[in-house]
Amino acid sequence: MNEVRGSYFDGIHSKGAPARLHWSAVTAAVLTDDGRQIEIDRVTLKVSGPLPGTPTRVAFGEKGSFVTGDAAGIEDMRMALALSRGIAGRLEKRMPTVLAAAALVVALLAGFGIWGVPTLAARLALSVPEDVSARMSAALMDQLDTVLEPSKIAPERQRELSRYFNAHGEIGAIEFRDAGIFGANAVALGMTMVAFSDDLVELADSDEELLAVYFHELGHARLRHVEQNILRSSAWLVLITVLTGDIGAVGELLVGLPLSMGISAYSRQFEREADAFAVDRLIEAGLSPIYLADILRKLESHHLERRDARESTGVESNAPQPEENAQNRSIPASLPDYLASHPPASERIAYIRSRIDGNR
Repeated sequence: MNEVRGSYFDGIHSKGAPARLHWSAVTAAVLTDDGRQIEIDRVTLKVSGPLPGTPTRVAFGEKGSFVTGDAAGIEDMRMALALSRGIAGRLEKRMPTVLAAAALVVALLAGFGIWGVPTLAARLALSVPEDVSARMSAALMDQLDTVLEPSKIAPERQRELSRYFNAHGEIGAIEFRDAGIFGANAVALGMTMVAFSDDLVELADSDEELLAVYFHELGHARLRHVEQNILRSSAWLVLITVLTGDIGAVGELLVGLPLSMGISAYSRQFEREADAFAVDRLIEAGLSPIYLADILRKLESHHLERRDARESTGVESNAPQPEENAQNRSIPASLPDYLASHPPASERIAYIRSRIDGNR
């Protein structure tokens, strides 16, 4: 018999009425259990694509529909009335093609993420206005100040170092802070600001070593590495939104994006570029690049010692613990993670020595 059982929905009431969908070679109608008969115009008849384990919906007219779990019966009706299987049905018959197309799309997106996004970000970063970068740098510094302490270095010494650094390449602002658990570090906060930790100033044996670090961070600033990081991350978030449609979750990520990405660990490529910049500037200043190699050794030893101390005791000596700043968990506890983000010191020093040998 050419009929299936299911429920009829009139488009007005939410509750369906028990009914039968009946068809012949030329007509179709819904017969409800309470005696109503709804004739179906084949022009408006639409059958949802078959999905395993789900009911099939037959829509007709302006609002009417019939829902049934009898997929085999609906397939018989489709054949009797010569109805199209719809796009889902056609794709189902071409699954190898669909899978190949999906794989191609994934490959193209991956290629764009790996090569296209960095290239685009590098070009766009150069067009970021300086005043925009300055506001971003100030915002990053304000957020860092929620976990950092004011510098304990004498103001006269801070001014002396700032004058010395700016004499070899000016930048908008040079900040000093007591970084506590973050140890000896320096970080570029956009193209207009560089920050030094007290531990780094104390670690260096000469101002020339500090100048080498300054040149490295100036390289990050001049090459717009912070801006590139933010633009790369923004592009990936847009891709995620397009793929998942989850705008709300992406919006939450965007709230913390400037901080988490702006001052997160640079890629090793960026670090190598900043090293090359620093070596060039040291040579131009008439100083040996060995100053950069020396401070790199000290920085690596410093961070290895601190890491070993944490692993052996679970406590960072003479520094507040991250748990004490639970309200500031938007600041990564390893910011910036020197050992994870930088190429091995041996590799960097080998590069520096090759540049020294090449200038003899």
